[in-house]
Amino acid sequence: MRVAVIGGGLTGLTATLKLCQKKHQVTIFEKENYLGGLAGTFKQNNWQWPLEFFYHHLFTSDKEVQNLLNNLGLGKKLFFKQPKTSIFGQEKIYRFDSPLSLLKFPHLNLFDKLRAGLVTLFLKFIPNLASFEKIKAAGWLSKNYGSKVYKLLWEPLLKAKFGKDYKDIALSWFWTRIKKRSQSLGYLQGSLQTLTDKLVEEIKKQKGEIKTNNEIKNLDQLKGFEKIIFTIPTDSFIKITKRELPLAEQKKLATLKMSGTANLIMVLKKSFLTDGTYWLNINENNFPFVAVVQHTNFIDKKHYDQKEILYVGGYYSQDHPYFKISKEKILAQFLPYLKKINPNFKKTDILNYHLFANPNAQPTRTINYIDRLPAIKTPLKNVFLANMQQIYPQDRGVNYAVQLGLKVADVVSQS
Repeated sequence: MRVAVIGGGLTGLTATLKLCQKKHQVTIFEKENYLGGLAGTFKQNNWQWPLEFFYHHLFTSDKEVQNLLNNLGLGKKLFFKQPKTSIFGQEKIYRFDSPLSLLKFPHLNLFDKLRAGLVTLFLKFIPNLASFEKIKAAGWLSKNYGSKVYKLLWEPLLKAKFGKDYKDIALSWFWTRIKKRSQSLGYLQGSLQTLTDKLVEEIKKQKGEIKTNNEIKNLDQLKGFEKIIFTIPTDSFIKITKRELPLAEQKKLATLKMSGTANLIMVLKKSFLTDGTYWLNINENNFPFVAVVQHTNFIDKKHYDQKEILYVGGYYSQDHPYFKISKEKILAQFLPYLKKINPNFKKTDILNYHLFANPNAQPTRTINYIDRLPAIKTPLKNVFLANMQQIYPQDRGVNYAVQLGLKVADVVSQS
């Protein structure tokens, strides 16, 4: 069977390898000149390892990607550490990654701390309830954690991630964020490029074909293929199939909202988060970014020519100016807020910096999303869709990209 896979991210690569192993003839079409999608990487001179465009790590609960790594002979290249996670609120950094750090947090009384711990444990250990999909996270969190905890910890993050839709986000989304998190975080030697390269190597061994710099604009370009898998964003899928896809299906898919991400990667002379924090959540409503991630407080800076690596970014509506303006203008907007976190930070500490942005980075999981969940089998005969809109109740992640790739390969093989 001849199969076309549109999109060379991890979902497309994983699906392709599995189909090739089943002796199908598969061709990947990727419009960019690189593979990996949102897990793509770049590399500066003198770096030992490439670096992801957008910050990535794995959790101990990410079993599908760990199984894939083992099957590819890469299991020993995955390592886990327990880097420090903190929040920035009330104009100060506070460690926030354990029950002890919660107890030490000075802006909540003992009752609030105990209540927050118990509610988090409840969410951590309870199985997913169907009712979570119909409950708005904002109201539930305020009621059960208490107004003070909600205003201090959760509301700023909901607003930063989902903007004007934050009040309508389903509790099922918040539940999965708590459920899947682990203190130990994983990373691949050589970055996620190690996985991408191995997938490409195995696909080629199985006689699969990969065509980069090859954009598909309509279905006429895919004549001769018996099955077609789209692993691209939903809006791109609609554009490519608009002549063939029923209007009702186009309208249904168009209701699925996405937000984008934009971040600066800074190469620094010296450490920015000098307390050793790896991941800093910004719990302030007026900041233009939601996360500051010092990669080299997790991964040894020897892999980056002994320089410090800092990610600064967030999630934004698809029409946000950050998807149109230059990295210089974004840096100018970010700098005053970075100085609030570290008053000693100066622009001259930056040796180099890069801007990476993608308008399709995270589905907006509002209540009753499951009623609009796209099917892998589309109304078009032998045309399949597999993208992050379908990894419900999660919203993104390497593990779920791999999981979906394996799933769509099975669906296609059995159809």
